[in-house]
Amino acid sequence: MNLVKRPPVMSTVGCFLVIAAVLTAFSSASPAQHSPAVGDDRQSQQDATANNEEFPAQWLDRLPKQDRTLLDENIGYAPPQQTDDLQWIGSEPIPWDNLRGKVVVIQSWSSRNTSGRTIPQRLQDVATEINNDDLQLLALHTPDGADTVEKFLGQRAAPMPVVVDTSGAFCDALGVYRRPVNIVIDRIGNVRYAGLRFAALVPAVQHLLDEPFDARTQPTSRPKPTTAGPTDFPAFTGAVSHATDLRGRKAPEFHVAEWVTAQPNATDKVVVIDFWATWCGPCIAAIPHMNELAGQFADDVVCIGISSESRSKYNAGMNKLAARNVTPQSFHYPIALDSKRTMQQAAKITGIPHVLVMSSDWIVRWQGHPSQLTTQALGQIVAANRTLVGNNDDLHRYRWTRGRS
Repeated sequence: MNLVKRPPVMSTVGCFLVIAAVLTAFSSASPAQHSPAVGDDRQSQQDATANNEEFPAQWLDRLPKQDRTLLDENIGYAPPQQTDDLQWIGSEPIPWDNLRGKVVVIQSWSSRNTSGRTIPQRLQDVATEINNDDLQLLALHTPDGADTVEKFLGQRAAPMPVVVDTSGAFCDALGVYRRPVNIVIDRIGNVRYAGLRFAALVPAVQHLLDEPFDARTQPTSRPKPTTAGPTDFPAFTGAVSHATDLRGRKAPEFHVAEWVTAQPNATDKVVVIDFWATWCGPCIAAIPHMNELAGQFADDVVCIGISSESRSKYNAGMNKLAARNVTPQSFHYPIALDSKRTMQQAAKITGIPHVLVMSSDWIVRWQGHPSQLTTQALGQIVAANRTLVGNNDDLHRYRWTRGRS
C-alpha cells in the first residue's frame, strides 16, 4: 500500500563541478565513516568489501530515516535479484552478471513530477564528465507514473536504459520509495554507496573506477532474514452482513480513483477503511464515531473514508449536507473517491457503511458496520500490530507492494 508522495529538488548542474571539487578535496582532509544501519556481522561484511573505506559525510543526501535505513541495508552486498516484471526501455534486460567489471549507478526517478523529469539528463551529465565506458547508468522508474512513462520518453528520450518497475517489487527490495535516490555498485558487483547527493556521484564513481578488478572475487550474497514468531491477533466472531467475510484473509488491493484530501502515510499502521457515500444517512451518522477512532489512535491507525461517488456527485452531495452542518471539515480523517467501487466489489460489499480493518501485513482483522467497531476492539488490534511490526524487521520494507494482491 502506498499513500504518500514527496518529490525532492536537486541542485543544478552548473554548481556540480565546484561542489564535486570541494567534496573531493574534503575526502583527503577529515573524512567521516558511513555507518551501517544494522549489526556487527554486517559491518564486517562491509569492511571486507569496502576495505574499511571512509568518505566524506557530505556525500550523503539528506533522506527520511526510513529511506536511509533501507538503502544502507544494501551496502556491502550484491543488489537484489531483478524481478521478472521489470520493463526495459532502450535496452534489452541486462543481468547483474553481465555488468561485473563495470561500475553501475542505479538512479530512481519518476516522470510524474517536474523535478523527476530532469533526472535522466542530469544523470547523463555525470556520465559525460566521467567519460568512461566502464560506467553503466540505469534509470529506475518507480511505479509512480509508470503508466505514462513511455509517452514521456516518446517526447524526451532518455540517454540510458530505463527500467520501469510497475509493481514496485524491485524498488521494495532495494529500499527505494518516492524520493529519487541512487545506488552505486562496484566492479565486483557489491553495493558500495547508496543515497548520495548528485554532486557526490562523480568523485564516488571515479573512486570505484580507479579500483582494480579481480574477476575471481565474487559479490557478497545478502544473509537470509530470520523469521519471527507468529503474532496473535484477537479473533472476532459474529456474522458479517452485506459482504464477504474476509477476516483473517488478505484484503483486496488498495485502490482509490481520486483523493479529496491529502494522502496519508500508512506505513506500519493499522488501516481502517470506511466505505460510504454522501447520500447514505447511516454513513453520515457514523462520522463522529470515525472521528473518535481516528483521534484516539492517531499514532497507530490511519482511517480512510472511500466514497463510491464521482467528484461531481460527491460535491453535489456535500453541498446538500451543508444544510445539516456537515462540511469537509467534519471529517477528521482522509477522504477519497472511487465511483467504480473497486475495493467494494472485490469484497462483495452490497451495503454501506461498511468498514474493513487491516493490520500492517494487509490482513483483515475486523469487518462490519462502523458503529460496531469499539475502541476496545481497535485497541486490541493496534496492540497486536505493534508486536507484528516489532517482530518483523522486514515488514516496513514493502511500501510499494503492501496492499497489492
